[in-house]
Amino acid sequence: MGDILVVDDDKTCRDSIQKVLERAGHTVQTAESVDGALEELGTSHFDLVVCDYRMPGKTGIDLLIELRRRQSAVPVLMISAYADASVEAAILELGGLELMEKPIRRQELIARAAQVVVG
Repeated sequence: MGDILVVDDDKTCRDSIQKVLERAGHTVQTAESVDGALEELGTSHFDLVVCDYRMPGKTGIDLLIELRRRQSAVPVLMISAYADASVEAAILELGGLELMEKPIRRQELIARAAQVVVG
């Protein structure tokens, strides 16, 4: 399957998503912040980034802005328990795939990741 980066400041959520995706056959790395994600993205190739929108410091939107500035084409699936329609519109405008609401349904996440990674 694919190489996926999971970015979330909440360790429980990050670990849960990692386990779900690994059980589905993906190789998963994690980061707890946007800066950590950018560091990982600078040294490794990923087929998909699953990123929480709301984190201390920089948000998932900041990650999308920086990826576009770097002209990175890595797909980003944003997740959030707090986003609204304006946040979702900004995510889509910046090239994010979509916004999934927390709590995330496992099967929906697995299906979406497979769709992006396999094509």
